Amino acid sequence: MKRNMRKRKSPVKVSVALLLALLIVPVSAATTISINDVFMEPGDNTVISIMINNVSNVGVANVDITYDPSVVNITTVNNSEFSNLYPVINNSIGLVKIGGVDYGDGLSGDVKLADLSLEAIGDAHETSTLNLTINELKEAGPTETSIPATVESGTAILNLPPAAIPRSLHRYNNIGDLGRAIFNGSESYDLSSNGSIVNYNWDFGDQQSGVGEIVEHVYSSYKWNETSYKPFSVCLTVKDDGGLVNSALIPVNVYIEGDANGDGKVNILDAVWVGKHWRTTCNESACCNNYVWDDEQADGADMNNDCEINILDAVRIGANWRNTAW
Repeated sequence: MKRNMRKRKSPVKVSVALLLALLIVPVSAATTISINDVFMEPGDNTVISIMINNVSNVGVANVDITYDPSVVNITTVNNSEFSNLYPVINNSIGLVKIGGVDYGDGLSGDVKLADLSLEAIGDAHETSTLNLTINELKEAGPTETSIPATVESGTAILNLPPAAIPRSLHRYNNIGDLGRAIFNGSESYDLSSNGSIVNYNWDFGDQQSGVGEIVEHVYSSYKWNETSYKPFSVCLTVKDDGGLVNSALIPVNVYIEGDANGDGKVNILDAVWVGKHWRTTCNESACCNNYVWDDEQADGADMNNDCEINILDAVRIGANWRNTAW
């Protein structure tokens, strides 16, 4: 008699398969009730929303919001997606109680509990937490099952953030001490009517940094991706007198020494660019995104960024003749 030689399935393999199946089951996002931060100037009025996100079949929502009534007041509560809204505002103690009820089959998805109208009555740079507390959050239906949720409170800030506007004076820069890059952040401004910018911080994208409204930086490296240069990302971060910060990025080209046209090689083509614009100077008109050179080719020929095309630029080509970026 022949013995049955069929192999049994390995229980270990089955367990692993089941584990993998469990791992790929999508996990539903948690429900949250939140108020965003809001930036205002003294005397301003604005509207922010209380949102219930990633919820299923909510029928009842009841929350409290506490705040500093010397900084902000809440003037109205309306525009709810619930069938009925029951707000009670007490600005004397800084409390608003909000109840929402849906008499249908419940609301799902991202649901707005209400819009709050805020009035800024405090002084510049004062802040107030908009502290949110859940009293009830239940599903629609006879059992009114509670819905677990996390809370994200907000802050009312009586200050507007500044705008960071970085500028590279030259389209093209070269590595080395003679190829300094020049950056200007003077066009940055504070959105607050009486505010001012007090700090300018630069990240040059090469693990080096600088401070000041106008700064110079010498790059010791460049980025070549086999066919062309890759720009550095330069970041300007500004801070206003109320402590708010904002940042902006610009791309900055950095070439090898002597490369005027950006093809990765130092040769006769670069010398032609310098010769074509010999003894010209930059004039910084408003035509070209505020670069100091109107002519893009002349910008490349000015390899030491001194706003003059002369023997100093030609010497750099000669000193690096036939060098390549690869």
